[in-house]
Amino acid sequence: MGLRVRVVLVVLSLLTIAALAVPLALSLADRRTAALAEERGRQLAALAASAAMPDTPLHRLVERYHDVYGEGILVVDSDGRPLAAGGLSVEDPAVADAAERALVDAPDVRWTRIWPWDRREVPVAAGVRREGELAGAVVIAVDTSIAARGIAIGWMWVAVGCLALLILALLVARALTRWVLRPVNGLERAVADMTEGVAGPPADVAGPPELRHFSSAFNTMAQVVRGSLDRQRRLVADASHQLRNPLAAVRLRADNLEDHVAEAGRPTYVSMTAELDRLENLLQQLLRLARAEEVSGSRMAGLSPTAASSTDLEEVVTERIAFWRPVADQQNQRLRFVSDRPGLAVPLARHDVEQLLDVALDNAIRYAGPDTTITASTECTDDMVDLIVSDDGAGLPDEDLSRAAGRFWRGRDDRSGTGLGLAIAGEITTGHGGATAVERAPEGGLLIRYRLPTTSTPT
Repeated sequence: MGLRVRVVLVVLSLLTIAALAVPLALSLADRRTAALAEERGRQLAALAASAAMPDTPLHRLVERYHDVYGEGILVVDSDGRPLAAGGLSVEDPAVADAAERALVDAPDVRWTRIWPWDRREVPVAAGVRREGELAGAVVIAVDTSIAARGIAIGWMWVAVGCLALLILALLVARALTRWVLRPVNGLERAVADMTEGVAGPPADVAGPPELRHFSSAFNTMAQVVRGSLDRQRRLVADASHQLRNPLAAVRLRADNLEDHVAEAGRPTYVSMTAELDRLENLLQQLLRLARAEEVSGSRMAGLSPTAASSTDLEEVVTERIAFWRPVADQQNQRLRFVSDRPGLAVPLARHDVEQLLDVALDNAIRYAGPDTTITASTECTDDMVDLIVSDDGAGLPDEDLSRAAGRFWRGRDDRSGTGLGLAIAGEITTGHGGATAVERAPEGGLLIRYRLPTTSTPT
């Protein structure tokens, strides 16, 4: 936007400068042309007056003028025959035409404007009168090169002045656009921060009055929105935490009732305990999500400290695969780890990496289906490392891939999940400068990709 505003201002400045410079340059050329015409007109009149005297030595007069001004001169009688010449000949059509006009007392031809590139000679003539009768004519060839050089110098100064004005206009346009757009840039940054959930500094209240009022209103709105989001996070965390104790009491009483439930009520009791399990899992996931959001929000606001240590990916992946292998064996699923870059480490706490892997492996084991292969792998991209868990199962339909990482989203056949696992993983990766993506695996199933910063140089 700033560039477009500057371009418009510069174009307007150019048009304004051109509107002033072009008439000024033409006026300068016209004045110099008129000055030369007036000067040569006086000299021509003086020459004609001298030639009208009977005893004037015409050859000496012609030679002196030719030597002083370097211009051709010709004196002819009333019949057009040359009497004295210096650099001009009556054979020249332009000279002959000027002499003929003077001998018939025709009006002088109006001078045309001299341009800086002109190097022409302009023949002008005046009649020689003796006792009121035309006795001849004096013709001179005016050299316009000196006048053209003066016009060129004048135009050069006009161009220098225009360039100075253009530079001044550029500086003024730059200062003006910076002043006007400073609050707009601040608003753009603040909107981007709000979009990403960053509690950044308020927008600058500067610039024109309209933008100052708008920036102040936006800052007020941003404070209200951030306060509302913080209250929502605290509500989720507090509600989840406060519900744990009553839920634990309900669980204890339900466990105590197990030996006293009649056979007819056993299905209801089993269903109730299953729902209690699901509710406990949901509360635990909500607490994890609230903590992950707090970490990611602090990092985006620039408040989280740099990790003091790093976690070896290969070690953690190997351990978590060993942990989940008994569960996978029940469905004849194969777990494997593939990495051609040993020694990769990430600046995350070990329990965060474990949680990321548990979310991905749990989803793969639960939804890939029996007789499938689940692969954990790592890939390096510049200063980032991708931790990938993929399978060759049925995968998800295309319309579900974009929603899989959303909160509380579950597959059509999922009755036990909370829909928060990938949301928590996304907050963890975002909180450490990474990202989470759900894609279709090359082998046909589902692929979960965690892009994380790396603290080691791969070998």
